[in-house]
Amino acid sequence: MVSPENRNRLLIKFMDEQYVDSFINDGLLYMNNIQYFRDYEDGDPALRGDVHEGLSASLLPENITLEINGQLITDAAGKVDIRQCHQDETNIYSMTIISDRDILISGENGLHLSSNFEKFGNKAVFIGGSDISEFWRRLKKAIENDQSVYTLEENNTVAKKVNYVERELHHSQLSIFNKFSEYAWQHEWRIALKQTKCVGPLPLKIGSLADIAHVVDTTAIVKEPIKFQEKVL
Repeated sequence: MVSPENRNRLLIKFMDEQYVDSFINDGLLYMNNIQYFRDYEDGDPALRGDVHEGLSASLLPENITLEINGQLITDAAGKVDIRQCHQDETNIYSMTIISDRDILISGENGLHLSSNFEKFGNKAVFIGGSDISEFWRRLKKAIENDQSVYTLEENNTVAKKVNYVERELHHSQLSIFNKFSEYAWQHEWRIALKQTKCVGPLPLKIGSLADIAHVVDTTAIVKEPIKFQEKVL
């Protein structure tokens, strides 16, 4: 039996209206690289830009010592962040994913998505239920047929739900599928790939999604809670 946290009900991409057609008809996933999001400047904190994107570890200063030319430094101030340079060229594509668990733990009033999503664009394209598996099938097929893209992630993981950690408490390694908890409202599901042909954005096309994707206004999906209801017989 599939556990509630692993049973996904809704996959959503928030975007400006001008990008809806290419997403629906071509399945265009425009994947910017990590450096783009590190350098992106938002007027609002914890929105698109994230200076901590691509960290391979974040360590508590009280738990480590620094050795320089044989001398130990034990009073480092602030978190010690480690970054691998190659990760800057990893291309990512982010969507919002909602599982049964997300809905259930929200209580009887349902899950209310953050109004911050309205800043991502005026349209929400969603894929629901078993159609999420079909989206995944088309994505995998497109990647398998494109010899110029690959992944360096453990177990060849291409996409995964982001795991959020507390920056002030975390003392361990991080992967491309980790973010700090101030971004947890995004419920992010992330695709991560590298490319061999060039550096910069990766326009990955997975084919028409017209038969499985639906378009609504962002304001509509943010305004109404997501919740389970009994069928009327």
